[in-house]
Amino acid sequence: MGITAGITEYRPADIRNIVLIGHSGAGKTTLAEAIAHRCGVITRMGSIEEANTVSDFEPEARRHKHSTNSTVMFANFEKREINLIDTPGYPDFIGHALAAMPAVETAVVVVDAVRGVEYNTRRLFHAAGEMGLARMIVVNKLDLATDLPGLVAQLKTTFGTPLHCINLPAAGGKDVVDCFDHDAGSTDFGDAASIHAEMVEAVVEMDDTRLEEYLAGKKVDPAELRSCFIKAMNAGHVIPILFASARQEVGIDDLLHILVEEAPSPVSGRMKRLQRPKAENPSQMETLEIQSDPAGPLLAQVFKVTTDPYVGKLCMMRLLQGKLDANTAFVYGQDKKTHRAGHVLKLEGRDHSESSIAYAGDIVAVAKLDDLHVNEIVHAPAALNNLRAILPRFPTPMFSMAVAPKSRGDEAKISSALSKLTEEDPTFRTSHDPQTHELIIHGLGDLHLRVMLEKMKNRFNLDVTAAPPRIAYRESITTRAEGHYRHRKQSGGAGQFGEVYLRVEPLEHGRGFEFVNEVTGGAISGPFIVSAEKGIRDALEHGPIGGYPVQDVRVIIYDGKTHAVDSKDIAFRIAGKYAFLAALQKARPALLEPMVTLEVVIPESHLGSATGDLNGRRGRVNATDLLPGGMAAIHATAPLSELGQYDNQLRSATSGQGSFSMEFSHYETVPPMIQAKISAQYQAPVEE
Repeated sequence: MGITAGITEYRPADIRNIVLIGHSGAGKTTLAEAIAHRCGVITRMGSIEEANTVSDFEPEARRHKHSTNSTVMFANFEKREINLIDTPGYPDFIGHALAAMPAVETAVVVVDAVRGVEYNTRRLFHAAGEMGLARMIVVNKLDLATDLPGLVAQLKTTFGTPLHCINLPAAGGKDVVDCFDHDAGSTDFGDAASIHAEMVEAVVEMDDTRLEEYLAGKKVDPAELRSCFIKAMNAGHVIPILFASARQEVGIDDLLHILVEEAPSPVSGRMKRLQRPKAENPSQMETLEIQSDPAGPLLAQVFKVTTDPYVGKLCMMRLLQGKLDANTAFVYGQDKKTHRAGHVLKLEGRDHSESSIAYAGDIVAVAKLDDLHVNEIVHAPAALNNLRAILPRFPTPMFSMAVAPKSRGDEAKISSALSKLTEEDPTFRTSHDPQTHELIIHGLGDLHLRVMLEKMKNRFNLDVTAAPPRIAYRESITTRAEGHYRHRKQSGGAGQFGEVYLRVEPLEHGRGFEFVNEVTGGAISGPFIVSAEKGIRDALEHGPIGGYPVQDVRVIIYDGKTHAVDSKDIAFRIAGKYAFLAALQKARPALLEPMVTLEVVIPESHLGSATGDLNGRRGRVNATDLLPGGMAAIHATAPLSELGQYDNQLRSATSGQGSFSMEFSHYETVPPMIQAKISAQYQAPVEE
C-alpha cells in the first residue's frame, strides 16, 4: 500500500499490454501470479485458496474465491515492460473483462486443460477479435490434463480461425518444446514434425518470398518462420496455442518470451481506439488513426475507475500519444479546465508506485480528479476535440433488486456509493421507480448484485435491505383501435380546451414507439400536436395491465379541435394522454416479458434432468453439445422471471459442478394465466 518511487521509463516499442481473459476457474489469476513471480515482482506465489494473490486483493474476491474485478499490474522482463490486466471469468462480471480490452493490444485467452472451452471463453474470445486485438490461447493446468489432443481439436473446431500449437508439452507435462524448430523432437503429443509442417503451411502465405521458397522445396529457417508467424498473429490470421501449468510454473518462461518478442507493441498493434463525428455529417462517425508517438500532444483514454481507501478516486488510463508527468497540462470533459496529474502512478494490485514520466502506450493511473470519468478522453489543451472511445458491446443488465438503507439518514450515502460503483462496472446500473418510489439496482445475475451489496458494506459501511429481483416487464397492444378525448375546463377566467382523435397500431417487437401526424386542414396547429405527443409519451410510462412501460406501438393522430381562446399546451397534453389511454384499453393490451439466452454447463450425467428442469421453467432447449471431461452444454431460451433461484438450484442439483450464463434476447408475450395474475395484483390496490 502507499506510493513508492523508482519506476523504469519505457518507450512505446518496449511496452506490451496484455489482458488475461477466459472462463472462471481457468487459472488466470494464478497465471498472473506466476508471471509476477518469474519477473521478480513477488518472492513467493500466492494462491486462490490462501487468498493472498496480487490480483484478488479485494475482500469480495477473497471471500468468493474468484476474481470479482479487473486488476492492473506490471512486470519487467528482458528490457520490456509488461502491463497485465487480470480479469474475472465468472459470467456475471464479464463487464470488467470487456472494459479492459480498449487498453491493450493482446488478449491471452486462458483455457482449463480439464474442462475445455466454456461459455465465457467463447464470448470473450470473439469480443477480443471484434476489438481488433491479437489473440493467443494458453492451455493451463497442463499437469492435470488427460486428453490434450482432444482439447486441441475442440479449440480448432470451436474457434474456426486457424489455431496452431507453437509449443507442445513434454516430459509428462513438466516441460514444453518449441514448435518453430523442425528438429524439436519427441513431445507428449508424439513427433513435433507434423505440427511444425502444419504451422509452416499456414504462415508462409504472409510472405511471398518465403512462400515461393517453400513451394520450391526449401526448408524455412525457424527465425524466418517465427517472423512470418508474428505478422500473421498480429494481423489476426493465425492464433497460437501455448501450454502451461501456472501453479507448477511450467511454460511461464516460454510464454514471457513470446509476449515480449512476438506480441504486438503499441506501435505495431492494429486496434482502432478513437472516433469522432464527421465534419460534413456529425451524425456519422469516422475512425481515427492514432500513432503511438511520444513526441506528440498528450492523448489518453480512461478505461477504468475505482475508489481507493488511501488515495481516493483512481482513474486508470491508456496513453495513446505523447507523455505524462506530474506537471503535464491536460483537459477533459466540456469545461476545458486545465488539470495536472500531480502523481503518475503504476499499479501493482493494491499497491501504487510513482513514475516520474510515462510515454505513449503505457498504462498508468492518476488520483483525486473527481470530475474525471470512465471512457473520457484526456488530451493536451490544443489537441483534437470531440473524440470518443471505441468500446466493446456490453451485455444488458437484466437482473434487478430493490434496495433501501437500513439506517435512517443513509439515503444520501447510498446514492453516492451507488454512483461510484456504477462508474466502476459498465454492466451495473441503478434506476428509480417513479411508481413504487423504490431504488432499483440492475446487474447480470444474482451473484453480481450480491457482490455489489458486499462492496457497499465493505467499502462504504452501508447496510441495505434487498427485495427479490424485479422483472422488467413491458406492455404492448395486439390490434388496432381508436381513441378520443376532449379536455374542457372553465374556472371563471380563461379556460382550457383541447380535443384529440387518434388510433393505435401494434409494431413488431423491439420497434419501440412511433408517432405519426396525419392531421389535415389545420384542425390542430403544429405546437398543439407537439403537446399532444408529449401527453402520449407521458402515458407510455404506465400501461393498463401492470403499470409497466408501453412499447412497440405506433400512434397516428388524425383529427381534433381547437378553441381560438381556450386552447393551450396543457389542454392538448392532457387530451393526447387520455385519448391514447382510451385506445390502449380497446387494443387488446398484452404483457411482454424479457427472454434470455442461456448456456448451461453441467456433467453429462445430469443432462436429462437439467433439460426437464428448463422445460418446467417455460424454457426452450435449442441445442445440446457434449464437451470434454464428461461435461455437456445446453443452449436454451427462457423467461427471465423463471430464473430467480436457478443459480443456487443448479449448483445444488449438480454438487457444485453446474454453471450457467445468460444474456438478454428479446421480449415475448406472457401466457394469459400469468398475465391475468399480474394484472389482478396491479388492479387490486386501485379498486380498493
